[in-house]
Amino acid sequence: MAVADRIADHGVVSLPAEAGTVDSPVFDVNEAWLRSAQPVLQKAAMWRWFATRYEDPNLATPHDKDGGFLYTNGGPYHADRLLHDRFDRLVPAQVVSELVETVRGEVGNDWAPKPMDKAGG
Repeated sequence: MAVADRIADHGVVSLPAEAGTVDSPVFDVNEAWLRSAQPVLQKAAMWRWFATRYEDPNLATPHDKDGGFLYTNGGPYHADRLLHDRFDRLVPAQVVSELVETVRGEVGNDWAPKPMDKAGG
């Protein structure tokens, strides 16, 4: 199951236009909207923000001879730190923590930056 499906409680959540730059390859969230959105929409928006900037290192990050990742473009970036730093002032920390746990359960806490030529894809 894709992380996006898990975040939306096993269903795809479409964000409304007022959520932010929903048609942009790199999603920027409307903070005023996010503060008042329902938790499922908050998680979907936070996930979209995160997923348009970071990716599972297994997708494109090279490995060293011992099998560890070589973060040649920066990283690893920690999902828990990034999400809490960005969103705790906007939504309840518990909602952010629920998203972090889902993300960590699917991929782990270490993420690679998404190259801009892959952003949104």
